[in-house]
Amino acid sequence: MRTMFDHKIFTVLGGVVDVVWISILWYVSSLLILTMGAASSAMYYTLHVSLFKNEGYLFSTYKRSFTDNLKKGTVVWVIFLLLDAFLVFDLILSRMAVSQGSFLGALYFPVLVCIVLAVMWQISAMTYQARFDDTVKNVLVKGAAVAMSNIGWMIFLAAILAGAIYLCRYLIFIAVILPGGYTCLVHHVFEHIYEKMGWIKEETDEELSLSEVSESGGKQ
Repeated sequence: MRTMFDHKIFTVLGGVVDVVWISILWYVSSLLILTMGAASSAMYYTLHVSLFKNEGYLFSTYKRSFTDNLKKGTVVWVIFLLLDAFLVFDLILSRMAVSQGSFLGALYFPVLVCIVLAVMWQISAMTYQARFDDTVKNVLVKGAAVAMSNIGWMIFLAAILAGAIYLCRYLIFIAVILPGGYTCLVHHVFEHIYEKMGWIKEETDEELSLSEVSESGGKQ
């Protein structure tokens, strides 16, 4: 009994170390900002393979996945960066309009809602990018479709992300595990969604059902 308990403790501690390590890799890979999309997809895929399926080595899996996602992931991420810049600029203008009593201040909350929806879209799209081989167009379209058809889960994930980022202001150590820890939560949610949609086979939890998802291929 004691041996089994000790084994579980070491398993949990090993998982925590992996989460910290993958978070550090994500921070380093995201220093150029433009590579953040590829880094996020690589982090999801690496946790899926190395932590949850216990296959392969964390660093080598991350390096391979980052390289595979670099070109397409960067294109998708740049699109999102442009969208984010546009929405944040509109949010700043509308906030200034509120302080000046301008009628344009009425746009503040609609723009804020658009930012939240954009974050949901980005989480869904980068997760899809990590899990399936597909075109940039399909990554964006299917990412949006998954987010809108699972809006409850997406609101939950967006709220958790906002809360965790806020807590980083007071508990700096959270920032060390935030990327990997949050991705573990995203993984739990999206693997359930993909299985429910029939995009992965239940018996392998890894293969993509080509008969039900057109123009897609599973990442091995």
